[in-house]
Amino acid sequence: MSNVSGSISVSVEFRDTTTSAGVQALKTIALRDGTEYTSGKVAIVTGTCGTAEVSISVAPTTYKDAAGNAVSFSSVSRIAFAANPEAKMTEPGQGTLVSRGNRVCVTDAEVDGAGGEAISINTFAGTASYTIVIYGT
Repeated sequence: MSNVSGSISVSVEFRDTTTSAGVQALKTIALRDGTEYTSGKVAIVTGTCGTAEVSISVAPTTYKDAAGNAVSFSSVSRIAFAANPEAKMTEPGQGTLVSRGNRVCVTDAEVDGAGGEAISINTFAGTASYTIVIYGT
């Protein structure tokens, strides 16, 4: 039996400084989120895509866990996505994420694995490589 543990962490921080009349002002803007996972299921999907949509099912029998058993999701709650040079990922009913230069995008998901929903990925032009991490139960 496989045992899943992991985390998804996002940290955004910018510092805006200005000096006026010999006084320096600093404004810090920050967003942070970190979630630890000690159970659940995870699948990593890699590939290449072009302008035609590639459909990635959230409940296939081809994903395997560390023990070699098939991973099938009843629901998906988080998806992380990165692409190079650029691609867009569309989640059913949730919208579109765009990744450029392998920058990671993370979304909360509402995908019903049992319902046969799929994630789609494609480029605006040309081809791209992509990695998608699917987490759920």
